[in-house]
Amino acid sequence: MSEENVEVFRMNLRRRVLFLIVAALMVSVPSFAAELATLFDKRSVALWYEGEALGDLIIGARAQFTFVYVDRALSQAAVKDAGAPDWLRDNAYFFGSEKTGKKALFIVRLHTKKNLDLELEMIKIGSHVITQQDVLTNKHYVPVGELPAGFSGDFAVAVPLEAVRGAARRVSVGDYEAELEFPIK
Repeated sequence: MSEENVEVFRMNLRRRVLFLIVAALMVSVPSFAAELATLFDKRSVALWYEGEALGDLIIGARAQFTFVYVDRALSQAAVKDAGAPDWLRDNAYFFGSEKTGKKALFIVRLHTKKNLDLELEMIKIGSHVITQQDVLTNKHYVPVGELPAGFSGDFAVAVPLEAVRGAARRVSVGDYEAELEFPIK
């Protein structure tokens, strides 16, 4: 084989390998998204603040809160999945940090439908009432105080493990509560 033929052969081989790598990545991206969605659904619960259920409808709700438990599996899936929402990826990065040492990481996401006056002490995860010391997100970005209708925000909190251990735990905002059913050891 001449030198020119060897070079052509190498270029064709490089193209084939590159094509296989790109094809493998394209096949794996949907599986990351499916994995993330499954993990997220198992580790989250939505709660309507001041809302009344009427069949499948929620009437008169002031806000919707979503509580997400972040463990190693969800944290890794959020980082791997390029399509993961920024709020999930940004807050999942707290997992494994010094601040979450012997604590459980939760993300509290909210979307207001009407004006809402929110104080951290209104939020309870398991048997633990959230305080400013539990918040991991930059304090300037924590949505507290008077929030307008249509506002969306999120923040990460570290909760003592003893307050949330078990197969399920109650999460609440004021008098409104929901059950997050996911085992935490």
